[in-house]
Order: sequence, then structure tokens, then C-alpha cells
Amino acid sequence: MSDAEQFGPWVSDPAKARFRAFLTESATPPDLAAARPFFRDYNQRLLDKALARYAVDIAEREIAGVTIYDVAPSGGAGDAPVLLCLHGGGFMWGEGPGALLEAVPIAAVAGVRVLAVDYRLAPEHVYPAAVDDVVAVYRALIETVDPVKVGIYGCSAGAVLTTQAVARLLHDGLPGPGAIGIFHGAPVPFAGDAALAQTLFDPRAGTGAAPKIEELPYFRGADLSDPLVLSADHPEMLAGFPASLLISATRDFAASAVSVMHRRLLAAGVDASFVLFDGLWHAHHMDVDLPESVETYAIIADFFRKQLG
Repeated sequence: MSDAEQFGPWVSDPAKARFRAFLTESATPPDLAAARPFFRDYNQRLLDKALARYAVDIAEREIAGVTIYDVAPSGGAGDAPVLLCLHGGGFMWGEGPGALLEAVPIAAVAGVRVLAVDYRLAPEHVYPAAVDDVVAVYRALIETVDPVKVGIYGCSAGAVLTTQAVARLLHDGLPGPGAIGIFHGAPVPFAGDAALAQTLFDPRAGTGAAPKIEELPYFRGADLSDPLVLSADHPEMLAGFPASLLISATRDFAASAVSVMHRRLLAAGVDASFVLFDGLWHAHHMDVDLPESVETYAIIADFFRKQLG
């Protein structure tokens, strides 16, 4: 057994097996034309498992010209809060089944409607296209739902997009959401110990194991010093953020960035909580079979129920 396969005794056997399988899986295809169908198929397999485990009703429609998937627990959610879900995928993929995958367990466990936003993707659409889509959906939503009953969450690129959406709402003078979730990503460079450690956890990984925000096609032409783009270095912007839940894992290349974002939010006076899973990896909760994923859904559901009422 390699050093990368060593785990603490608290890591579940399914998680250990999943990580070992990960070490033998093919790496992300090098070009976008191959990566998009690769991740669509990958996410569809995970979504099939989620739909077999969680009973939800799904409706695809448009809000403000943006495709969304309206996911609700079977039987309906009544007047429960509404969450916007912003999927991950480097701003380049994750649409369709990926967007649904990140919404289905949360809708079922939290007992709320989740609107998964199929925002425009790079490189065809660069910043601020994705933010524009999210804000358009949010504007339309709060015409009928009290903003304090609305939450926004996202994983990886979706976490960064969540912070961009909040920054835009603050900038535009719109009422912000009641709470947000920032999972496995943050508006901070993916650097630090977590990025350096990837070669320890994944023997296949080279120096490019952790993506670089500044090299993502979505940010082409964007000013990364702009608080509307990356807000973490701007305490005056962060001070307006709502209650925030941050989640990462020790084998996540973004763990250092998420940890730094948590400290920045606390320094700005924001009610922020950070949960770090030991021995797990980037976006671990996409696999509904892991006990740690079930734990993650419960943490997220409890947070939004408490914050949104």
C-alpha cells in the first residue's frame, strides 16, 4: 500500500475503496472537446446513483432566459426556503447531469426546492457571463420569494461563482441571500500546502495537479484584483457577505484556499463555519454512496434550515 493510500481510522471503508479506485482511473482528457463528454458521462453515472437513493421531482425550464433544473423532494417542499445550486467543472463543463448531481441530494435531505443553474460556460463565454446568468435567475426568484429565504451554494468553480454572485448583488444594491455555501473552492488562488500536497496523494500528479485560477479560460481578460472577480482580498466587500458554510477536505487541492477564505470572512465579521474532512478529496460528496457524503448533506441541510428558517 502506498503512502497515498494510508488513511486515519475514521475514514470509511467505502471512501478508502473509492480513493484507491480514483488512483487507477484515467486522468481528465487534455482537450475540451473530449473533456465535456467525459465529465457528462461521469456525472451521469453518479447522478443515476443519486436518483436511485433520493426521491425527487425534476422540472427543466427557463428563468430569465437561463436554463434551470427545478429539483424538489417528492411530495413538494411547501413554503420552504429555496436554494440556488451552482455546479462545478472549472467553468468549462458540469452542465446537465453535473448540475443535477449537485442539487438532488440536498433537495431531498433538506426538504427544499433547489434550482440548479445551467450557466454559460467558458471558453465560449468568459467572465462575467456566468455571474450574469446567476444574478438574472436570482433577480427573478426574489420577485416571489423573500431574499432572506434564499440560499446560494456551489462546489469548486461553483463555490467561486457563489462568491462572485454575492459580490455583484452587493455592488448592485440588491438584497443578498440569507446564507451561502462555499464548498471545495474559494476566490483565492489554489496554492499553499494543499496544492503542493497533491503529488503525495496522487502519484500520477505533476506540477499541474492543482488548477490555477488565473489560467482558467473563464477569467480571460478579467481583472483578478477586482473585488467583483475575487473578493477574498477585499474586507469591505466580505463584510457584506451573509452567513457562510465552507467545506473542504485534506486531499482537496483547494483546501488551503477554502481555509484562507474562512479566516478572511471571520476577520470581516461574517458568521462563517468551516468543516474539513480528513482523508477525503476534491468534491468528495458527489458520490452518494460514501458515508461521508451523507454526513456532508446533513451538515449542509442543517446549516440552510437554521439560517433560512
